[in-house]
Amino acid sequence: MKKLGLALGGGGLKGLAHIGILQVLEDNRIPVSMVSGTSSGSIMAALYASGLSPYSMEEEVLKLKPGDYLDYNISGLIRYLLSCFIPTMGATLDGIIKGDRLEKLIFHLTGGKYLQDSKLPLAIIACDIDSGREIIFSGEKIRLDDNDGLVVQDALLSQAVRASISIPATFVPSHLQGMQLVDGGVRSMVPVAVQKLLGAEYVLAVNLGQYIYDQGVQGIPEIVNRALNILGYETSATEEKIFADMSIYPDVSEVRLSDLDKAAEIIRIGRRTMKKEVAKLKRNLLA
Repeated sequence: MKKLGLALGGGGLKGLAHIGILQVLEDNRIPVSMVSGTSSGSIMAALYASGLSPYSMEEEVLKLKPGDYLDYNISGLIRYLLSCFIPTMGATLDGIIKGDRLEKLIFHLTGGKYLQDSKLPLAIIACDIDSGREIIFSGEKIRLDDNDGLVVQDALLSQAVRASISIPATFVPSHLQGMQLVDGGVRSMVPVAVQKLLGAEYVLAVNLGQYIYDQGVQGIPEIVNRALNILGYETSATEEKIFADMSIYPDVSEVRLSDLDKAAEIIRIGRRTMKKEVAKLKRNLLA
């Protein structure tokens, strides 16, 4: 069987569909040889690479409340508003959500593991917003052909995820090793190209962005997230066509970051999507 590389795309809470996809692969005894993730896909990739089974992942998710991972930047907002009237304060507002709770949650669920502790080759994508470079978090020795990217090997899984999920203007950027890191979807919404660097022989891409925008958005976080999704998936389309051997598109409607009441259904959508394609995937892996 060919070495399967699984590329998990970003998409906010829709990323829970990745759990259902992993469950079907496990049920059918299809081994994942390497995994990559962007944004919410990085969460599932990190949990899976740390050794957490997809069914355990579902159990943990269904126990969560929005307050377990959403920490609004109230103090930063107050300082920014005050600086509008007191210019000498010089305060800026870098994001609405601080991201500390989510990072702590991932640290707990991954057992505080470092990238080098991953059970299988892993790559998590972020972007240095100051330089525009793609940042690849991986415990593997990845060689890049140009100076447009950087590989970070010395970091916790939770630090890599915290960087990759930092949607600009929604999450406060992650500051790590002298860089200001934001959502990996700015550079690679569905991280398929990095799979070739990891050694994948067959790449399965999970794209959460192929749907019609039939719901309106309101508020800065939703507007920014929608704009990034439109731009990010357009940018990643060429990469996916070139490097993905097979792509699947879970049909998940627009959901907010706090819509945990929809978690079980989103996971089921992922399962149903993968079940429809699992026979084809088996044939291709054995061809």
